[in-house]
Amino acid sequence: MAIKSIVQNNITWHYLTDFGGTELEFLKKNYKFHPLDLKDCGGEFQRSKIDIYKNYIFMVLQLPEYSSTSNRIVVQQIYLFIGKDYLVTVNHEKTKFLNALFYKIANNSKLKDNIFSQGSEYLLYTVMDYILRQRWKIITTLDSKIEKIENDIEEGRGKKVVYEVATLRKTILQFKTILDPQRLVTNALSRIDVKFLRKDMTVYFDDIDDYADKISFLIESYRDRILSLHEINESLLSFRTNRLISLLTLFSVALMPLTLLSGIYGMNIDLPFSDKPGLVWFLFTILGGGVVLTYLSLKRKDLI
Repeated sequence: MAIKSIVQNNITWHYLTDFGGTELEFLKKNYKFHPLDLKDCGGEFQRSKIDIYKNYIFMVLQLPEYSSTSNRIVVQQIYLFIGKDYLVTVNHEKTKFLNALFYKIANNSKLKDNIFSQGSEYLLYTVMDYILRQRWKIITTLDSKIEKIENDIEEGRGKKVVYEVATLRKTILQFKTILDPQRLVTNALSRIDVKFLRKDMTVYFDDIDDYADKISFLIESYRDRILSLHEINESLLSFRTNRLISLLTLFSVALMPLTLLSGIYGMNIDLPFSDKPGLVWFLFTILGGGVVLTYLSLKRKDLI
């Protein structure tokens, strides 16, 4: 049975690292949770949410795990039941950081007494504050990625930046999709007013809500920066493309007289000055010089 418990000061924390038939029967036997909440615990992934009942609160939190090397986000889900004298956390697998917190509290009698003596509300705050800060601190790794994109743009690696920007925009959107419902949960928790939770704990839950707002602000900031970099890079690529097209157009137009002249004197007929090759070459030189002068003039005016 994947159920571990800490009991102190008449407060209990049940830590479930799986949710099969045994765990389901354990919760049914010891608590009167709504069948739909128990169904959620064993069901498919869903967005963060909070359901408030007469004697307990049920929450679902999505926790992102980000790999900066593969640019992939893996989402883990944790379910929490909070009542007057208990906290139940449910995972479908062991989560390293939550496992570390559980055993840190279990093996430190002073810390355990300090947390559990302040009630199940403070235990909930401790768990939520820890897991959210542990998981959302990964958002700061995006800052170094954005700085790298800025350096690539400055060094003229525009084609490479296109893929990097697209990947990072997708990552930021995924983070935002996970965080937005979670902010609704933390905001609702900071304003909650139920009989089985102390009202003076709202200031602690407000601290969690402030942290969620801070992460949201960072995500919005990263999104604005990456959109600006996308526009800058597109403008630079467009500018370089236009200059190249202008240069190719200039040479195409400039070479037309030479092409015409060479075509005319390449015909097997008698043409004016055909018996004076020096004069013909002089005409080619004049036209070629005109091409060079035109190029230099446009270059000086920074038109190409």
